[in-house]
Amino acid sequence: MPETSIYLWLYGSQMTPIWVPLVVGALGLAGSVLGTIVGVAITQRRSDRREEVAWQRERLRQQELWSREDLLRNFDAKREATVSFYEELREMSRTVYDHGMGLSAETPSGAENALPFGWNSMAFQRIERLRVYTSPEVLARADDAYNACWIWGESTKRGEDDEVFYSHKEEFDDAELLLYDSIRRDLGLSPAIENGYPIAGSGWGPFPVTPGPEDIPT
Repeated sequence: MPETSIYLWLYGSQMTPIWVPLVVGALGLAGSVLGTIVGVAITQRRSDRREEVAWQRERLRQQELWSREDLLRNFDAKREATVSFYEELREMSRTVYDHGMGLSAETPSGAENALPFGWNSMAFQRIERLRVYTSPEVLARADDAYNACWIWGESTKRGEDDEVFYSHKEEFDDAELLLYDSIRRDLGLSPAIENGYPIAGSGWGPFPVTPGPEDIPT
């Protein structure tokens, strides 16, 4: 090829190098590709960030849901343990009362008319379970009521409803009322005691509780 032709091919007829538009076009294409890549990367990052925020919100929502479910399960367990103990305590007191009134089965010869061994075992088992779930206030009242009933039962002879019998019964009745009131308060129910007296309709007579108003929750 003659030198003139080569020159014209490289530089063009207007003395503008022909490779310039090629380079410009290549740079434009590269810029377009790079811009597309950067745009995709930015879009993906924003999408990832939105997904991360959504995932965190969902995780928080699940944790709140699990917490509410745990609270409900714990409350149900506490209510079941509390009511179960209270029912067994009532049965324990009926056993003592029937024995003192002579309504229980006759005791074997030589047993000194005492209650049979293990007469309090079911209530004891219930109070041990109660310790896991209930509040310290209810547990303290439960211990007092259980101990009062146990003392009443251990001092009771079959068919001997004497002054000692009724004295221990009264001590248990007061302890049971305080327990009943604390249970209702702990479960979010209306109280059974106000100003040191049982509320009408609570099942107890209109007599002041032995510990006195200063020992009664208000």
